[in-house]
Amino acid sequence: MNTINKFLINSSKANPEKIALIDENSEFTFSELEEKVMKFSSFLNQFEEKSVISLLFENTSEFVISYLSIINSGCVAHLIPTGISQHNLQNQVSSAKPRLALTSNSYFKRIDDIELENLEKLRFSDVKEISSKDRMPSPTDYAYLIYTSGTTSTPKGVPITHSNCDFSTKNIAKTLHYSKNDIDLLPLQMSHSFGLGCLHTSLYVGSTLVLQKNPKSEDILESIKKYNVTTLAAIPSTLSNITSNNNNDSLNQLSNLRLIITNSTFFPPETIRKLKNILREGIVATYYGLTEASRSTFMIFDGEKKIESVGKPSDGIEIKIKDEDKEGIGEIWIYGPNVIDNYWRNEYSENKSEGWLRTGDLGRFDEDGFLYILGRVDDLINISGEKVYPQEIERIVKVLSGIEEVIAIPMKHRSFGEVVKLFVKKTANSEITSTDILTHCIKNMERFKVPAKIEFVEDFPRTDYGKIKRFMLKE
Repeated sequence: MNTINKFLINSSKANPEKIALIDENSEFTFSELEEKVMKFSSFLNQFEEKSVISLLFENTSEFVISYLSIINSGCVAHLIPTGISQHNLQNQVSSAKPRLALTSNSYFKRIDDIELENLEKLRFSDVKEISSKDRMPSPTDYAYLIYTSGTTSTPKGVPITHSNCDFSTKNIAKTLHYSKNDIDLLPLQMSHSFGLGCLHTSLYVGSTLVLQKNPKSEDILESIKKYNVTTLAAIPSTLSNITSNNNNDSLNQLSNLRLIITNSTFFPPETIRKLKNILREGIVATYYGLTEASRSTFMIFDGEKKIESVGKPSDGIEIKIKDEDKEGIGEIWIYGPNVIDNYWRNEYSENKSEGWLRTGDLGRFDEDGFLYILGRVDDLINISGEKVYPQEIERIVKVLSGIEEVIAIPMKHRSFGEVVKLFVKKTANSEITSTDILTHCIKNMERFKVPAKIEFVEDFPRTDYGKIKRFMLKE
């Protein structure tokens, strides 16, 4: 079982002069990156082993060097999203209790305003090499700490061990055939488990990683052309925006990609079809997992087969449906080497049961063992005893042209107990009306599932990671 720092060490030994990392200002070979990390680690070795060190950076080489140096010194990296509110930043730091907070010049004011006893605060440029004794982490040590997005409740601290990460990284590389020949484009924040997993995979196989600070379609397409990119990792909304581009010359930049990978947020079938048509020989894939259980399933899309599924359990991982109803729908539980041993400071222990993680997600398996996600347990809508799954409603509505995002929630009703309320965010210049949506719903779903109310919104309340806070819409 490897520790994360060995990913870089092994790739540097195998291909020292190969380009490992590119950002908008710099590039590093594997040997140069390893040298930077070792020098930075020497400074961090002054802190006690297993100390927490907080990081607040954009997608830059500074993040990568800082993160890998923390790992290499046997400390724990607390990863903070750049979009975090000051209130949540203070709460996370108060919970994590770091000894040091590291950031770039542009974010230092935010770090400097944090109040915590014995917390040192430094800019990346302030760190200098010092003489120190080398240290190495153990596979069972915590490597990094991420706070969940808080879409349904207060964010939870999720500590990931080196062995958790090693297992997930090898699963990613094996399933999606990553190799040292790949050039991977990453417009995702590495403070989130999706983006961080891409960094780990690139270091593990020895490919070249191109970092991008923003997910704008035109910048992604330009980077693909400039660097001859072979793989792209992006969230579904980014991919939908790219495929809505009518410029054929721009879309042609995608055609030679070997792989497009996204995560388990609802992936519109129409976007999958468009991407499959654009790619000459490449594959489109998604995965299902939580920060607490990364990459628990993979789905490689093959035409229309299982187009709404998130795939089958990864090798070595067990998934079961708990308390399933007559249709086989229930809560998803996960067991395997990718599952955390507990939450930070042993909170939320009720989410673990004899090694199984209770995800809070609703799902079902089909007859071939493919998993389908139907929403959250807490989001279930009960209409006169009939269970309605929000994601089922959202999928039907989202195929309409002119809709960017849609959320279905329960609304109290005197006669039926609950009915469906729909929140809709239009695309730019969309002229779609509530009548258009209702007509579509009446044609495509049972009458009791048709929304009783539709409300158009400019945007949704979001977490620091950009996910929609459903629970706030219910208030």
